Amino acid sequence: MINSTPVLLLILLLFTCIGPLSGYSQQSTSEEGMNQVTRILIVFDASESMAEHWQSDTKYRIAVKVLSEILDSLRGDKEVEIGLRVYGPKRAPGPDCEDSYTMVPLGTDNISSIKSVLKGLSPSGTTPIAYSLEQTISDFGPCNRCRNVVILITDGLEACDGDPCEVSKNLQQKGIFLRPFIVGIGKDMQRQFNCIGNYYSAANEHDYQRALQTIVATTLAETSGQINLLDGHGDPSQTDVHVTLYNNVTGSAKYSFVHTLNENGLPDTLELDPLVTYDVIVQTIPPLSKDAVWIEPGKHTVITLDARQGSLSFINEDQQVFPCIIRRSGTGEAIHVQPSNRKDKYLAGSYDITVLTTPRMNFRNVDIEADIVTQLNIPASGSVTLRQLTPVVGSIYMEMSSDSLRVGELLWVDQLRSDQTVQTLSLQPGSYIIVYRPESSTRQKDTMERRFNVEAGQYVEVEL
Repeated sequence: MINSTPVLLLILLLFTCIGPLSGYSQQSTSEEGMNQVTRILIVFDASESMAEHWQSDTKYRIAVKVLSEILDSLRGDKEVEIGLRVYGPKRAPGPDCEDSYTMVPLGTDNISSIKSVLKGLSPSGTTPIAYSLEQTISDFGPCNRCRNVVILITDGLEACDGDPCEVSKNLQQKGIFLRPFIVGIGKDMQRQFNCIGNYYSAANEHDYQRALQTIVATTLAETSGQINLLDGHGDPSQTDVHVTLYNNVTGSAKYSFVHTLNENGLPDTLELDPLVTYDVIVQTIPPLSKDAVWIEPGKHTVITLDARQGSLSFINEDQQVFPCIIRRSGTGEAIHVQPSNRKDKYLAGSYDITVLTTPRMNFRNVDIEADIVTQLNIPASGSVTLRQLTPVVGSIYMEMSSDSLRVGELLWVDQLRSDQTVQTLSLQPGSYIIVYRPESSTRQKDTMERRFNVEAGQYVEVEL
């Protein structure tokens, strides 16, 4: 005789829904104190093949008997709602690929109705698995604190034109259910069902019982984990950063928290749902990520990321605050903007840094090492006042040093303002040249140049 206890617990496992979809909501971190309602929809195979003999009885009678014992064990639990959908109960002249019906809507006091319906059916029709899975969406109404569960009981493959693999994938991505567990009754269907979910083969009643026990152990065991952020010595000492664990399938955030070390100086322990595969994002600069992290049920899983960090600061001689654009070396994408009066942490590595002085200062391939503060010097600027005796048009350039790509190369700094007779600028120390002509002139030969030098902390006045 089959032990019904593991099968009972299976109901709380298969096809667990936790993803958000317009009224279908998983429990968020802000709702953790609320009691959840588990809504169990049984999708039961009543197709003709279920009438075949299997071990001690027909497949159908064994499945109904075990399920009935499970349902009796759930009586009185007000936090569990149960419903029944059946496919394949009608014999038709040909395959009826919409032969799937909600026999008993989800509710708390309908176990007797479900048992009565199942005992009154005779397996006789076809197997529209894909269609039945699609219809489960309409069986669940909107609920912000519900955990939707679907159990698919089947002994055969899709008999219609539907694609259960594609349906399962789409519903998982929409958050209707997680990647399901599947037990194949009577024969090995692993190749066909692997794309739908986690498959267990049950060639006989003993294998079936053992498969359920494995699934139950996977689901109900208390599971925990921790995020180890390693420093330059390989110790998990890095902390105080925002961490998000995303559902790998739906992309929705399952857990979101600021990383913490406990009183023993170790990463704090998290209670984790072992049925979810996670993508982990750690908001260091730049962010760290680890995809498709599997949590081992019933154990403590350590998720380790190399988070070696060093710090970057600026020696700013005149105390002005400049935005500093930080890029990974060799890439054009800015990952951070750091004020020059602040010290920020970065993952150990090589960075390109642009300081928005006038003109800009560029530091290439700056190595930030773990546990070390890297300092960059920003010289004090000089003050330059430009006076226009008559309105002029032109630009200010810095004369580049001899290590530039071209001898005499000019770095554009700023444009002259013809509508301002006096223009004051803070410029970095160096040699400058102004190329200009009177605004009223129409001749190129009226172009003029004016050179001047800027020293740190000094004042320069230039007349044009």
